[in-house]
Amino acid sequence: MKLSKLVADVAAKEGKERAKLIAKSSRFLVIPYRLPYVRHLTDFEHGFYVDFETQRKIMGEWLLENKCKTALDIGAQTGGCIEYISNLGIRMDGTQYTQDLKNFASKRLKAAAVKSRLFVSAIDQPPTIPRTRKYDAAVMLSWFNLPFTHREIRRYLDAIHGLLQPKGVLLFDYFQFEDVVVNPPETAKFDDGILFISHTELLCKVLRRYHFWIRGRTVRSEVTDLVDRTADEVLGLLKSSGFTDGKSEFLRLNYPRVFVLAKKA
Repeated sequence: MKLSKLVADVAAKEGKERAKLIAKSSRFLVIPYRLPYVRHLTDFEHGFYVDFETQRKIMGEWLLENKCKTALDIGAQTGGCIEYISNLGIRMDGTQYTQDLKNFASKRLKAAAVKSRLFVSAIDQPPTIPRTRKYDAAVMLSWFNLPFTHREIRRYLDAIHGLLQPKGVLLFDYFQFEDVVVNPPETAKFDDGILFISHTELLCKVLRRYHFWIRGRTVRSEVTDLVDRTADEVLGLLKSSGFTDGKSEFLRLNYPRVFVLAKKA
């Protein structure tokens, strides 16, 4: 089914036949990190979060095994990881991709009585955090498959390396396309009138994702890509930025992925 027909059919069922399409192709998502869409961020990525508790539990265990007292969550989203890790006795700060997301997560963490400092840092740039702050661990989830060049990845990892204590650890995940799950088109409607439609297709070494948000008579759209990463490629990038491969575990979740703990060399 053509995407234009898919969106038109769903819009018609919701009484939005006259919706106007605002399309945008970008390297990274922007719309879901801004109001009013940010309120439903985890719902937009339901396939990742549906069984995320399993990975989050392993994350906590690894941080405790390495006697971490402080940690930094890169791309902390709505603050779920920060709340969970903080309840284990580990102070966790986080970066947010937009001010809207930071404000949303801050209110959520305050309501949960969790102390955490959040920084606004663009997704396409190394984290902008004072170099005087040092952490025992950094966590980067759903990051390695973003369409960064190797040069950009090294700059990002170099920045993370500089934020870690001498024996600091880096936790991250990635997936290889041989394990990728391509879901059929999905739709979700929310109480505030936002209708979300998503479609994914695998194009050789690129996993292309189409996102549509219908609100009133406006359809906002973004098209983004995820890229394949091999184990050797990831290990080479880690070594080039001063990390050694510590341990890894293949997670057979809804979105199968490799979870890795690397150590600062």
